[in-house]
Amino acid sequence: MDRAAENAKNPARQLPVDDPSILVVRFSSIGDTLLTTPVLRALRQKWPGCRISFLTKERFAPLLQKNPNVDELLTLKEGAGVPELYSLGRSLARRRWHILADFHSNLRSSLIRRLVPADFTAVYSKSRLKRSLLIYTRLDLYGPEPPSVPERYAACLAPYGVCLDQGPCELYLDDSDKNPVEKQIASCWPDSPDFLAIAPGAAWPTKCWPAERFARSAAELASRHELKVILLGSEKDLDVCEQVGKYLGQKNCLNLAGRLSLRGSAAAVSASKLLLSNDTGLMHIATAVGTPVVAVFGCTTRHLGYFPYRAMKATVVETELYCRPCTHNGRKRCPLGHFRCMRDISIKKVVKAVEILLK
Repeated sequence: MDRAAENAKNPARQLPVDDPSILVVRFSSIGDTLLTTPVLRALRQKWPGCRISFLTKERFAPLLQKNPNVDELLTLKEGAGVPELYSLGRSLARRRWHILADFHSNLRSSLIRRLVPADFTAVYSKSRLKRSLLIYTRLDLYGPEPPSVPERYAACLAPYGVCLDQGPCELYLDDSDKNPVEKQIASCWPDSPDFLAIAPGAAWPTKCWPAERFARSAAELASRHELKVILLGSEKDLDVCEQVGKYLGQKNCLNLAGRLSLRGSAAAVSASKLLLSNDTGLMHIATAVGTPVVAVFGCTTRHLGYFPYRAMKATVVETELYCRPCTHNGRKRCPLGHFRCMRDISIKKVVKAVEILLK
């Protein structure tokens, strides 16, 4: 029997030490990694002297740099296969672990669980049955208040007395992150105007509000509130950001998509008056750095747990449709062909949501 199953069957509430050694595993992605930070904070609050090691892919490690609740960052190279994962697991197995917390619950993390002995193993439940019933039959077993992803992570640690506080996600930046971005923006606008950050891309097409609507919304907001606009995203978002940038013009818009590191993008969001985005990693970055955010949600819903987590100023713009959610992650195209979940969201509705938060 898997150690996680044994622990779930017979949960032991007392650890053998007061300051446990904890291995947390979450390999991806931007949002999922940031959503672990409330749980890392809860672990530190429960055991102030504990040692927390976090295992993730190399490209997501910057999200946890300088986090006081992470004592050690362990990374897996991009594209690493089973041999590399096995070697890493055998290396970790030579160390003593009191708790192994698997916040990914996939094949890779399962292999780590089997290779690395720990006194107690906690495994995040993805509630696959509930999720599938909702998506494919419209049967909603989540109830009126679906738990967020951090709450689902924390649930597997509840037998050990780990409880979340009321705080948001965290991403720690300092001047070394902020200064280069501020200089880049100042080179375009020396008078240091207030600016709005726009993230019109997403990992999946069905998570994208039309680029033309992002552009028109940004233009309207910039004109009304005397704001400049910066465009953010990865290299994969270059095309959509260029579409928005052409509409706004070089005088009012600075396209930084693909030109900033992950922490650089976070610094740009931190310096913005507000972020307007799709359901994407930059939305979670905004909540983690305390920037107000308006997020447009299409194919996914609150049930899946990814709404902005305990942000002081955050609004989700969505439309009620019988076919939402049609996926737990995203799709290349609308399965019904109408894409109403995004097309029915008007520019007026998004602009109004942004203006409420700006006030």
